[in-house]
Amino acid sequence: MKKIAFLLMLAFAASHASAQVELKLGHFGAEDHPAQTAAKQFASNVDKRTGGKVRIKIFPNNQLGNPPEVLEQAVLGAIDMSLSGQDQIAKYVPKFDAVSTPFAFKDYAMADKVLDGDFKKWVAKDLEAKGLVYLSAWEWGFREVSNSKRPILKPEDMKGLKIRTPPAFAYQAFVEACGGLVQTIGFSELVMAMKTGVVDGQENPIAVIYNLKLYESQKYISMLNYTYSSMTHVVSKRVWDKLTPEQQKIIQEESDSASKLMRHLVRDQEATQIAEMKKLGIRIDTPDLAPFKAAMPSAYEKVKVKVGAKNFDEFMAIIKKNGG
Repeated sequence: MKKIAFLLMLAFAASHASAQVELKLGHFGAEDHPAQTAAKQFASNVDKRTGGKVRIKIFPNNQLGNPPEVLEQAVLGAIDMSLSGQDQIAKYVPKFDAVSTPFAFKDYAMADKVLDGDFKKWVAKDLEAKGLVYLSAWEWGFREVSNSKRPILKPEDMKGLKIRTPPAFAYQAFVEACGGLVQTIGFSELVMAMKTGVVDGQENPIAVIYNLKLYESQKYISMLNYTYSSMTHVVSKRVWDKLTPEQQKIIQEESDSASKLMRHLVRDQEATQIAEMKKLGIRIDTPDLAPFKAAMPSAYEKVKVKVGAKNFDEFMAIIKKNGG
């Protein structure tokens, strides 16, 4: 009897190991954005390394819904993976709002070190409690401010301007600290809001400003690098737990590899995109950041209240440990 039970267990394990799995990955990057290039590499390599047993079907450009909807589907297990903004994940794990604390990161190298290391460890259990597994932080970039009215060289220049932000708490706290008027508009409606003049300006990484051609209606760009944002690659824990340890290892490694590719693509393209926009007559300024940083106490206080004093202090300790 024991021998039969053992053989049945082996048969089940063998059939489970040979089963093909198709995982849906949704994200908000456009088809020609580096996010899609990295996602394609991730899917291709996972397919090859698992011998076709794990296949990733990619849905870019909000095909499965807007960013909050896609993340909610991942939390519920309706889709398997998402590349979600920090601000979207913060609705489930408030610690993610701390990442957007204005001027927390001094450069890309520091952001990479924090998000790949201490921050990932800090939030992993919180994400798992919500049914998600943190794979890696992909790129979105340092956020800059563009507008159609005037150069923004100091905080006061933003006063009275209607600035579009996503429904991201820390981004809004930054705009308000500078005297701007926050207008919350969904990412899918951003281009039309710029073209029709519903708002005066917006904030996003250079890659977004360039790829969406926001410069056609936004003639002034200020390089403030006021916060760093990334697309966080997460997978439903229910799905993750059904994969074999070897499949989990491959997915983790290929997610890390895709993260590095996307960072490389976005950062390498940034200088070229800035140069091309300048050729088109766009004014791009690099102001002294000291006055902007000096205007941030109210923003820091709002972030602290939102994420909790303990979380805020722990995050700032991580920043300090990593060279902040």
